[in-house]
Amino acid sequence: MLSKQFIIGVVLPAVAMFWAATIIYSAVAGNAGYGALARLEAEVDAKAGEVDVLRAHRETLQKRADQLNSKSLDPDLVDETIRTVLGYSREGDVVISRQALDDAMRRRTDKAN
Repeated sequence: MLSKQFIIGVVLPAVAMFWAATIIYSAVAGNAGYGALARLEAEVDAKAGEVDVLRAHRETLQKRADQLNSKSLDPDLVDETIRTVLGYSREGDVVISRQALDDAMRRRTDKAN
């Protein structure tokens, strides 16, 4: 049988050291330790960057929505938007396709050279 002195002198300190080592390991490298804290802080920083981007996008959309408010509509903005989106033009307007404009600019550049 194990003597009381052996248990108190060897086994109890060994168990205490093992328990302390386990707690220290968990504090440093465990799921709730300093390593996890560093990973979570990096993730928080990344998410904060995403939040800033989304907040800026939301503000841009809010400004556009505010411009669409009937009390603050800019007639020129409405006219330009309608023409661009729907492809409308007024009587007497000259419509030049992008391809035709590019071709004319290319010919002009070729003549200059």
